[in-house]
Formats: sequence, C-alpha cells, structure tokens
Amino acid sequence: MRGAVPGTRALTTTLAAAFALAALAPDAGARPRPKAPDGHYDLDILGFNDGEPYRLKGAEAEAILGDAGAELFEFQVANWMLKNQTGAYVKLSDAVGRFPERPATELVRVYQIALDGDPAPEMLLVPTNVLNDGQHRYAPTLLKLSGETYRAIWAATELPGERYRVQDVRDLNGDGRLELLLTGESGKSGYYQFLELVGYGKKTFASLAANHVDSMHYVDLDADGHIEVVIRERVGHRGPAYQWTYIDHLHRWDGSRFVPADEDFPRYHDEQTVPTLIGDLIDHYTAAKGILDEKVDAITSVRKLVLGWSKPPRGFHQRKVAAMTELKRRRWASARAKLEALDKSYPYDAQVLQALAEVYAQENAWELVLDAALRAIGVDPTQRPAWWWAGVAFSQVSERSSAVACFYSSVNLAPPRDDGLAFLRARRGEPGMDANLQAAIDQALKELGAK
Repeated sequence: MRGAVPGTRALTTTLAAAFALAALAPDAGARPRPKAPDGHYDLDILGFNDGEPYRLKGAEAEAILGDAGAELFEFQVANWMLKNQTGAYVKLSDAVGRFPERPATELVRVYQIALDGDPAPEMLLVPTNVLNDGQHRYAPTLLKLSGETYRAIWAATELPGERYRVQDVRDLNGDGRLELLLTGESGKSGYYQFLELVGYGKKTFASLAANHVDSMHYVDLDADGHIEVVIRERVGHRGPAYQWTYIDHLHRWDGSRFVPADEDFPRYHDEQTVPTLIGDLIDHYTAAKGILDEKVDAITSVRKLVLGWSKPPRGFHQRKVAAMTELKRRRWASARAKLEALDKSYPYDAQVLQALAEVYAQENAWELVLDAALRAIGVDPTQRPAWWWAGVAFSQVSERSSAVACFYSSVNLAPPRDDGLAFLRARRGEPGMDANLQAAIDQALKELGAK
C-alpha cells in the first residue's frame, strides 16, 4: 500500500484478515464459493514467463520463417493508438526482404503454441523492433499448417502500439490448451503499454484487454491450479498519478471466453480492494476533496457489488435491535456476544461494526476496535462514528498521524462539516480524556482550520 502514514500498511492488513475471517460464515441461501484450504485467498502474483518455454530458435525458427506461405499482418495506418486497425496480410519474405543483411530470426521471433487443442500446434510470429521501424508496422500473427504450408489464421489487430512482445504463454484453466498474452507499446522507453490476453474458444478467438502492463496480473486465489486474471480498472484520475483511484476486477477463462469472476471470489475485495482504498484515504487525507470523493465512490461501488450477492440472514434485523438494546443499557458482555454473533453471520453491517468498536473500547482492546472501525469504513466511508473509533484506536496504539487522518476525515468525508466540527469539539471537551487522543483531535481541528 502506498503512502507515508506509519503503520497503515500493517493495520489495514489486519483489516483484510478480519474481513476474511468474518466472511467465512456462509450466507443464508448463498451458493457454495471456491475457497483455499486455509480459508484465505492466495494474493501472490504469478510472474509472467515471456513465452520463453515456447520460443523456437535456430534451425527450427528458420524453417518456419522460410516457409513459402508464411505471412505477417501489415498495418495500413500510422496511428498506433487505434483499435481494430485496417491492414492486410503480406508475405513474410517481402517483409524481411527489406533487411537482406540480417537473418530472419533477428527480425521475427517464433513461438510454437497449441491454442486449439488439435495435434498441429500454431506458430506465432512476433515482429521485432527492427522490422517495425516506424515506416512499417506489423502485428503479431498466428500461422496454422494447412496442407504442406503455413497460412495466417489470426493477427493482433486490436492491440495498440508499434512494438510488440510476448508477455506470457500458459494454460490458464487446465484444459490442455494454451492462452497467449501479448504486449504492445509505444512512446519513449515504452511509456504507453497495452495488453491483450487471447484464447481460442470453441470456434473462434476471444480476448481480454488492459491498458497498461501493470493493470493485469495472474493469481491462483483458491489454489485449484486454475488462474484468475486481475484487471485493475482506473476509476479516478484526479491529482498526481500516485493518487489515482483503481478497482480490481477478476476474470477467468472458461474455455470459450473470458468471464467476470468477482462473484466467485467476493472476499477478494475485502482482502485487497477495500483495504487499499481505505489506506489511500488515510495516507492522503488532506488531498483535494475531489480526489478523496473518487475513493469514497470506489468503496461504495465495490460494496454495492459485493452486497448484490451477500444478504443478511433471516431474523438479522430483529437480533440487531436486541443487541443495540443491550448496548444502550451498557450491558457490555451481553452486547458483545450478540454483536459478534451478528457480525459472524453477516460482516457488512456498518451499525453493528461501529457498536462492536464501542464495546471493545470498554475493554481497551484497541486492535479489535481498529478492526471493527476500519471494516465499518469499508462498508460506508461516510459514517462519522466509524472514523471516530478508528481515530481513537490509532491514538491508543501510538499511530498519531493515522489518528489525525481519521479525525480529519470524520469531518471532511462525513457531512455536514459543521456537525463534524461540533462532534470533535464535544469529544475534545470530555473530562479525563487521554492526552494522546486529545492531542490528535487538536491537530485535526487545526488542520481543518477550526478555531
């Protein structure tokens, strides 16, 4: 997680673990979900292989490049940013013939891959930067053996860029057929980069695109040997690039097409997306309101997505009323038991989580207070009590900068502003207040410009 606020990374990691544990309880009426053996998703990113296990070199590559039927797709327009670019297949011998002093293997890389599952593998031709010299642009092209010669069957005409390479080749879903990941780039030092993931379905090719090489990752969330594809979608670009807002979305290759998979892995957003966004709100709490609003909107949209398939069990509301009654009567032990049972059955109720934070505070269990408060923020980041309890907990675990950020946000992100300032001032005036907490509130009020 980015940012300079001490301790935010570790504490939002705690948040992710808390969400994951709470979400293990089955939803009433929900269909079974994939899950890893230990109940947590494996968020480790699998490195790309650059296609090296499938690259042909030496005489094998020369034999393909010397085939009389081999072709490359040549673009007919100079604008490398366009998708679905026009062009035509040209003889490979004509393309490489422009550089008679160079061997063909320096101009075109050759990969042998089995996309469609039949005994004869496809050959992928990828033009090098020498062949794509600015005046001519050729796309990565797939060849298939037809009779005694190779014929072009597909080209990456939807992949922007003017320089191309293979990023990865592997079987994503264990069906014995390979899927191909290509990169196109342009600009100095490859500043502009694009990705296209390609698989062969029942009758045709299907693809999944991303606008930057860092926007696509491979993971195996449930340790089943099948790869999930993470696409980072930029949903906000106000301010400097390090403050832009992203939401991850998951996809899987089902053998015919790339299908959305967020619903199959709902805890991914609890363990990764939401903690990252909350960390950004804390790290950059004084950023322009528009930047912060983009992150608030992102959390809200993710929660709406997750809540679309996660519903409270029957009787949840009645049991919540009973728990809140115990809290109001300050029957702390009874309130804790009831609230924890509610949280276990449905971990996305902000009121329950805020009440849990209050109960844990009576026991000075500050790590538990922080977990509950941050999770409440992850459900609704405009809830003032959630930011308040997060700030209190941060102050008690000696994370003053994060405490100030939370108190600041309790006013800045939970309108109306005047009510927020009055809320902080009222708390500031409570007798016997801890010195660390008082100092954090004072600093937040100062940064808010309050007198």
